[in-house]
Amino acid sequence: MAAAAALTLKNNAAANVTYDVYGVNPDSAEWVESGASSILGTSRFVLSRVIPADKANGVYRTRGKLTRPVINSATGLLDGTLTATFEILRPAKLTVAEVDELVARFKEAVSQAIVKAAAESGAIPT
Repeated sequence: MAAAAALTLKNNAAANVTYDVYGVNPDSAEWVESGASSILGTSRFVLSRVIPADKANGVYRTRGKLTRPVINSATGLLDGTLTATFEILRPAKLTVAEVDELVARFKEAVSQAIVKAAAESGAIPT
């Protein structure tokens, strides 16, 4: 398994946002946005896994969660937290190439305008 290292994600303005390693456990890792002044208002990314008891025939689970707290600039209080989650279920017998294809399609699906519209207003194509 790869060693935990800082992550760089693009924000809405296409600028880099760095996430530093915050914690690593045998089945999960957590990153927090670099340079945050308070852990309460800090964006986080958590990646976790569940390894099946039957490694040859079971289903592996990979879960992720990205949170972005929004702090009110006037009061300094938390207005709310935006959260995005995902879960990938991989039957053990499937190949890495098959997983790569799913991840590629998933990335494209999330980038579609209909997903943004649904998140902003609840609108689903009819």
